[in-house]
Amino acid sequence: MKSTELLYSKSLIDKSGEQLKQKGAQDIELEEAWEALSNWRAYHAMPLDTFAKVLKTRVKKASNSGNFIVAQRLKRAPSILLKLQTHKTMRLSAMQDIGGLRAILDTVDEVYNLLDLYKGSKSKHSLFSLDDYIQEPKADGYRGIHLVYKLSKAPSLFLEIQMRSHLQHIWATGVEVFGTLKSSSFKSGYGDQKWLEFFSVLSAVFSLKEKVAVVEKYSHFSKAQLLEKAGKMIKDLQVIEQLSIYTALYKISSGGSARGRKGNYSLILLDSINNTIKVTTYGAGQIDEATSAYLNLEKKYFKNDNVNIVLVNSGDIKKLELSYPNYFMDTKILVRNLSLIVMEGYL
Repeated sequence: MKSTELLYSKSLIDKSGEQLKQKGAQDIELEEAWEALSNWRAYHAMPLDTFAKVLKTRVKKASNSGNFIVAQRLKRAPSILLKLQTHKTMRLSAMQDIGGLRAILDTVDEVYNLLDLYKGSKSKHSLFSLDDYIQEPKADGYRGIHLVYKLSKAPSLFLEIQMRSHLQHIWATGVEVFGTLKSSSFKSGYGDQKWLEFFSVLSAVFSLKEKVAVVEKYSHFSKAQLLEKAGKMIKDLQVIEQLSIYTALYKISSGGSARGRKGNYSLILLDSINNTIKVTTYGAGQIDEATSAYLNLEKKYFKNDNVNIVLVNSGDIKKLELSYPNYFMDTKILVRNLSLIVMEGYL
């Protein structure tokens, strides 16, 4: 793919980030700030593709079953600005996950196989941070391993690699789908406390299933206690019923001329009011067109919490829904797991 030329200095990029998070994203005077954010984000696309090729090679070595998914995405503008607002001293040019890669493997052992391959390899890029949320789950129940690399290219930028097991991915998908259904950012810790507690309990059950560390809040619970609590919450909150009813309403439409080809970018628009999912695809050499369309849609729907937009690359359009089931409201596997918990046949 062709690389995107960086048109702005880092100081102007940081200034743009400050303007957008403070003055209101639809201020007409902020047009240049929007363009700077978009250009800086698109600048991550080429190194992201390079990292993805290496990741795919290593995932094949780490996987015993050959059943894995590798995907990549450019971070959504609302998420970028929320992060800038939450972390007051953060600069846009230093944000570590604007370019993100994700590897989903069958088991926790395979995840650690992949981690060992990265630890044992030499790179001209420096490993900036490593967070193991499998050994030490986040308080909300999130699990996975995050690597952040600082690239050697100038001007420097960061890329993040997330490694998850299939079960950890199912959990994260559930959090995002319910966040969409409830118009709350459960992923960021906002929303109904009962639902937040449910996902923390569910994470603990999944951890027992995988025989790894349980979120600290429930580490003293027995297996029977956890299963009983999870089963009761599934019934009381009517989790399965809500998923089955609401997610079945969504209709998918597609557009673009590059469907079916490898190396595609897919622009996904999830509208939770009209229950529609629109996917527009772009070829590997159309990154500038894709990021321009991405920005225009984000500006159009910026104040609409019922519309989510993201630009992703799953390598093969056929794997798109498997890579990002949260954007397709696909929770079939989650429902299957919840049903087994309720029937007391899970562990």
